[in-house]
Amino acid sequence: MFTSTCVRVELPAGHAPLLGTDPLDSFKLDGRQQQLAHVRTIDVTGQPFTRALQVTTTTAPDSEGSAQLIAPTSAAVKAGDVVMIRFWLRCQESMTGEGFTTFAFQQNHPEFNPAAEIQVSANSKWREVDVPFKAGHDYPAGQARLVFRVGFDRQTIEIAGLEVSNLGTTTKLESLPRTRITYAGREADAPWRKEALARIDKIRKGDLTVTVTDSTGHPVPDANVHVVLKRHEFGFGSCVTADLLTGTTPDAEHYRQIVQSYFNLAVFENDMKWPAVYDGVPPKVDQALNWLLERHIEVRGHNLLWPGGVWLPPQIKPMLDHPSQLREVIANHITNTVRHFRGKLTQWDVVNEPYKNHVLIDKLGKSVMIDWFNLAHEADPNCQLFLNEYGIVDGGANDAEHQGNFYGWIKYLKDNGAPINGVGIQSHFGSVLTDPAKILKVFDRFSEFGFPMESTELSINLDDRQLQAEYMRDYMIAAFSHPNIHGIMLWGFWEKRHWRPQGALYNTDWTIRPIGQAWIDLVHKQWQTDAQLVTDSKGSQAVRGFCGDYEVTVTYSGKSKTVLAHLPHQGTN
Repeated sequence: MFTSTCVRVELPAGHAPLLGTDPLDSFKLDGRQQQLAHVRTIDVTGQPFTRALQVTTTTAPDSEGSAQLIAPTSAAVKAGDVVMIRFWLRCQESMTGEGFTTFAFQQNHPEFNPAAEIQVSANSKWREVDVPFKAGHDYPAGQARLVFRVGFDRQTIEIAGLEVSNLGTTTKLESLPRTRITYAGREADAPWRKEALARIDKIRKGDLTVTVTDSTGHPVPDANVHVVLKRHEFGFGSCVTADLLTGTTPDAEHYRQIVQSYFNLAVFENDMKWPAVYDGVPPKVDQALNWLLERHIEVRGHNLLWPGGVWLPPQIKPMLDHPSQLREVIANHITNTVRHFRGKLTQWDVVNEPYKNHVLIDKLGKSVMIDWFNLAHEADPNCQLFLNEYGIVDGGANDAEHQGNFYGWIKYLKDNGAPINGVGIQSHFGSVLTDPAKILKVFDRFSEFGFPMESTELSINLDDRQLQAEYMRDYMIAAFSHPNIHGIMLWGFWEKRHWRPQGALYNTDWTIRPIGQAWIDLVHKQWQTDAQLVTDSKGSQAVRGFCGDYEVTVTYSGKSKTVLAHLPHQGTN
């Protein structure tokens, strides 16, 4: 969410506008991939403004700055001047319900050094953004510019109510409102976090008792026992890409090392989607899958059907008005794809994001989704089948219609006997950060069906590295503490192969960001069990550890023996 340091104030008298009479008219599209976006002016009612710029990005540019709106300043700014920028933002359409822009005030020449910069996001409701700053040096008229970077993946946003004013040197910067990004429940002593950590200790651990005997069955006291968790029962994973898992470059080798070291769960980001396998599964996908399975990394299938027109293979577009042909090609795709991977995948997202993507459902009728689940079940009866959706906990979790639609689909499938086994909840956050306590309530609501739930797609797209790391920590604590969440899946971890590069755990050069350290600190330190024990007079000793697969090594009188053990919640001997 956004917060301000003070309440909204009117600008002092005598302030000097830095753009023309109507600031919106000053902007034009720019950037080396500007053709991937288009802009138009629309009318707005019921707001403090009457016009807005509507910007649509049709295909994801290479970077956010590859498509942008720019407007040169029409008046000078001198060093020491306080400048105030205000604008309103909302999202009309995106893959997550949240739209993004990065605003900057910068030099109008190739150095482009920004005097102010903030990445913000909004959902379908208008959100005001306040950006004050003090100029560090002179900007002659026309030598600075305002920029709205819009090179984000498929979205339509609207920008309105823009005010850009030079307040001179008499206005105190600290007296002005400032948009800051934070979230409820962030405070160090937040009650929700204390409760969640206590719940983790209760539901994610079990008692492991080790008894050491000699060859005659007599107990061995004073034996050294080393107990180490080797693999969590809970899933901690990331989406991956087949070309890097099978590649030979140094980056590919580093990529594989990260996957092998820090994840026990994986999903292919795009390699198993229908467009990618329309003409058959590429061999490198099977090769990458086998690499994961050989390292005991479980793999989810994503996805069988993303039933929106833009996500369908181009080959089936001519079939959309021929229902019988369409049904047949969909059925063949589901059956053949699931059979191909039968016995290798633990889960399949059968349908992805039906709230916004329902072209196939509109063409074939609501009940067709039941057929799709039945076909997948017949092709692999042992695979869990999920419905996956975005906008349920992200975007502030305020979209009652979106949540209601998802709830209704799950209920419809369950009530009509579809073999649905799980609920997939995506979590793509921008600057609208949902209160973790609210996330837990949403998890409670969707647990009513009795199906296991997965946090299927997690990304936190922020440039405030400390805030990003803290929200990663708190989201993970909330999810790990909920008894019906069985896994957390990052939607990428490396900046160079991440759909929203700001959200990556690692920079392009593989240096770790604070958000990556937060993941490691929790999964591999705070939630790790590594205990050194000494057996008592009865040859026994016990430890309370996190559930999962263990390696137990006993050393006594110069001899050692190692055994494997699985620790469930109910404990084991």
